[in-house]
Amino acid sequence: MRKIFLTSAVFGLACAGLLGYQAVKAQDQELSPEEEIRLVQEFNRMMAEGINPGEIWAEMGKEAFKKYNLDKCDFGLGPGKIEGALAQLPRYFPDAKRVMDLETRIGWCLQQYAGMTPEQVKKFVTQCWGKSQCMSEYDAIVMYVSMASNGYKINVNLKDPQVKRMYEIGKQIYYARLGPWDFNCATCHAGQKEVRIRATVLWSADRGEAGKAVGIFPKYLVRWAQPMTLHYRYAECMRQMRWPTFEPHSDLAVALSTFLYGNGNGTEIKVPGIGR
Repeated sequence: MRKIFLTSAVFGLACAGLLGYQAVKAQDQELSPEEEIRLVQEFNRMMAEGINPGEIWAEMGKEAFKKYNLDKCDFGLGPGKIEGALAQLPRYFPDAKRVMDLETRIGWCLQQYAGMTPEQVKKFVTQCWGKSQCMSEYDAIVMYVSMASNGYKINVNLKDPQVKRMYEIGKQIYYARLGPWDFNCATCHAGQKEVRIRATVLWSADRGEAGKAVGIFPKYLVRWAQPMTLHYRYAECMRQMRWPTFEPHSDLAVALSTFLYGNGNGTEIKVPGIGR
């Protein structure tokens, strides 16, 4: 395992984004909500039309994929075949005897083919969590495999009884209220009425937007100058809701992924996404 900090080129791109964001923020006190939304959306559009710094992770991921023998890993289409694999995940894997999403499958294959222990995998996965300007090989691998499904439409097989079972568990988790604030995922991401935090419009599962949300992960976050994987996103949401600490590659994670990707069937994958 190794941790690689961003090159000056990446920093340049990221800093440009940060400066643009700070320029918007500097005007916060003088802007109407409508004007703030317009400026933020314009900023996001400018970033989306330019080079997405998250793509740099895919280049490192291609090397790490071979380094950790993941070309021996079957993501559902045969060993080493990753084109379109994400679009069909989560799915049931007979060799592991469980339903897995992409990140869980990568973790399992790291144990099988790279000789990592579960503890080493967890450290590998979380080495950049809570840090900025941190470039990890795990994030790079997830980015590389995910980008190989760009242009494919999400197609989770909900007719498989094992997958359907995880979907139903994920649905229960999504609407379960927990923690001292009595929050659930639906607090922010459900309902037909538009909800936003400051200038950010929140997606809603009830408006058919789950696919658009998960179909762009890993997403590059400008404020952190690094990509965020879906399991990292789960961990941050649960921390913010004051839920128990999230464990990557857990059944809880797979259940949530099955519910969200299942609801996103038919949505085109576009990785990496970009956000503030």
